Amino acid sequence: MSEWQAWRQQLQLNGERRLLVLAGSQTWAMAQARQLGNDSHARQLWLGQADAAGQSGLPINKFQTALGQEYDSLVFNAHSGLHPDALGAAAGTLIAGGIMLLLCPPLADWPDYPDPDLVRYVAQPEQAKGLASPFLRRFVRLLHQDDSVLIWQQGSPFPALPTLSPLPWQQERDRQGCLNIQQRNALAHMLRCARARIPLVLTADRGRGKSSLLGLAAHRLIQYGLRVLLTAPNQNAPAQAMRHCASPLHFVAPDALLAEQPAADILLIDEAAAIPVPMLLALAKRYCCIFASTEHGYEGTGLGFQLKFQPRLACLSPGWRKLHLNTPARWSPADPLEPLVFRLLALNASPPAPALSPSANPIPTQVERLDYRWVSREALLADDALLQQLFGLLTLAHYQTRPSDLRQLLDAPDLQLAVTFQADIPVAVALLIKEGPMSAELSQGIWRGQRRPRGHLLPQSLAFHGGITDACQFTYHRVMRIVVHPHAQQLGIGSRLLRWLQLHLCEQSGGDFIGTSFGASPQLVAFWQSNGFQAVRLGQSRDGVSGLHAMMMLWPCSVAAKQVLPLWQGQFSANLQAYRKGVWPDELTPVYQTLKLEPPALTEQQDNRIARDFAFYHRDLCSDQPALSRFVATQVPLRPLSAHQQQLLKALLTPGVMPAQIASLHGLSGHKAVIAQARQLLQHFFVVPSES
Repeated sequence: MSEWQAWRQQLQLNGERRLLVLAGSQTWAMAQARQLGNDSHARQLWLGQADAAGQSGLPINKFQTALGQEYDSLVFNAHSGLHPDALGAAAGTLIAGGIMLLLCPPLADWPDYPDPDLVRYVAQPEQAKGLASPFLRRFVRLLHQDDSVLIWQQGSPFPALPTLSPLPWQQERDRQGCLNIQQRNALAHMLRCARARIPLVLTADRGRGKSSLLGLAAHRLIQYGLRVLLTAPNQNAPAQAMRHCASPLHFVAPDALLAEQPAADILLIDEAAAIPVPMLLALAKRYCCIFASTEHGYEGTGLGFQLKFQPRLACLSPGWRKLHLNTPARWSPADPLEPLVFRLLALNASPPAPALSPSANPIPTQVERLDYRWVSREALLADDALLQQLFGLLTLAHYQTRPSDLRQLLDAPDLQLAVTFQADIPVAVALLIKEGPMSAELSQGIWRGQRRPRGHLLPQSLAFHGGITDACQFTYHRVMRIVVHPHAQQLGIGSRLLRWLQLHLCEQSGGDFIGTSFGASPQLVAFWQSNGFQAVRLGQSRDGVSGLHAMMMLWPCSVAAKQVLPLWQGQFSANLQAYRKGVWPDELTPVYQTLKLEPPALTEQQDNRIARDFAFYHRDLCSDQPALSRFVATQVPLRPLSAHQQQLLKALLTPGVMPAQIASLHGLSGHKAVIAQARQLLQHFFVVPSES
């Protein structure tokens, strides 16, 4: 232990951090972690199950509560599941001299270990049983290949501690409180923008001092006499900003800012990517903001901050500025832990640019000679360069990408990857997942709102929200993402890839539909319609990241699918027609005008079933309002309704009216009371069912 402590001190002087893998039983690994981290003065973060000796462990899925903090050591108990987002984010909280203790099963056995995190990548928990993890196979291989990683296997002696460079890491704050020239320049730029009321976005990987700069800037701005407010996704996130501000700095939660609208000259927003994009835009309209965040997708909105928010901020404030910090502040530039984590999670994945460009007027034969093929996870494991290229391509254009998506790509059993190549360079990629069919019992539970299994987005949503009775009986190949490299866009390559899928997918894999769900914009709706996809559902609420309403579209493969799709479209058209008579969001009008719709087609039997199962089970009021309105207009209640009940029922079934509005107008306690009233009123039309 004396040698270990001396080595740790030298590590701190060098400004470096290390990973120590404790591979063995969980009991053994916990005991070693407790002994190695036995320092009462050290700040330690323990993620995952802790031992029974008084050690407090933070659940791995709560890792975001640790963002913005600094720790001397990190214990990551991978026996509780290797959550890639948690690993990447937590590593960034370690300061110079810090040790990450990774507790895991024996390395040779780890890929076959029943990892609790695998449950996130399957539809039913039982599917994870016996499932091997290619992601962990790659992970273990990279650990063995990195000389900076210390590996201690149970039953083996403690690993030899490597000799460290005697050169110390120099880190001193200047008069402004900055640690390096890049921070000093950034602080000056932040102050200029704040005084000129120009919005600014400050981005960096973790450990670059973004939060510290917010605190330093806040102090200077307050000294200038400006009113400064600070916000973040939670009160713990901006701890570093508060610590580095020598003046009183007032924190206000984002929702409170929008509700109360306190006066401020400058609003500082820390961990901005963990705040929904629509909320960020609302704050940007109300205040002059300085946004600070990472762009690697650890936070709640993934890459939405970069791909969705920043372009809309440019429209809102064309003169906005952006700064990026790359010099580490928490550790030395020679630190080996950060590049290791980046390799493990493919955080620097970047696709090569193809030799195609719409501005270069490519020869048609260049596009004609593109190669289309399936890429298996075995191929990805065998060729890490290809994996990096494809994951980089997926990351490049989609706002929901996170490090966990790398694990999903390698471990999800129902995932398929179709790639368009120009020579050996990926030009476009489509990521698909198989959904449905489900058993009759599960289908009925989903329809009635009693069951909500993981995954199966299309059949579940079409059944429960879309009111399509038999949606869960079909098989879907859902296109989760389709991405074309920016240098090859506007050449029809995405459409060509879809046509290849339509030609090969259903023949090879079977199934009834190819489907998609996306944030509806006129451009995207037009793209999918031009490729033969037809709309069957439009969400009533906006996505928290994109700010768009979800659109679901289908392309039929099987004979049965071709028969039912026109009926589903007719039902969708009828419901959409009803919604447009109620409260209709202005932003949906361009989408509606782009849609090619079948004529409304209604069946009294379908409306009756929706009304009955809404009355006695747990179907959704907002989704069922059109069908319930049609039902009530044509049916006579078995038990009479009073004038007040009739008035309340009419209000409840007005398309687009939200339960909160009904509660306020009719003196009900809240959302649950409104839904309960709606069910009771609909029960007047039916005989109470005998089954539970």
